[in-house]
Amino acid sequence: MVCRGAAGLLLFFPAVAFASSMEAPSLTSYLVKVGLSLALLAVAGYFMVLFSGRRTPLRTKGALSVVASLPLGRDVLFVVRCGPDVLAVLSGKNGACVIGRWRYEEWQVDWNETSDS
Repeated sequence: MVCRGAAGLLLFFPAVAFASSMEAPSLTSYLVKVGLSLALLAVAGYFMVLFSGRRTPLRTKGALSVVASLPLGRDVLFVVRCGPDVLAVLSGKNGACVIGRWRYEEWQVDWNETSDS
């Protein structure tokens, strides 16, 4: 017999599994059980976040990297460096569309001119 879900936890606490339904649980025991359950969920969540492994934003290795992104309602505008080129891509529910394409050197010159003014 395979026990799944919360019923499987009753194997670790046989006193809870065999508790009579005729006994009226006290408010104190109910609150202790709820508090322990919440504490167990909090500890499990903490360890999931702790050991998830991804603590920094995604960094690409190689010739492809996201230079910038801008949310536009349901769509997102991405500026992506792809090797020697920089692409502006609009991505949304209907797919993706390339808006513009520049050489990286040209992008750097234009970027420096706009940031100076």
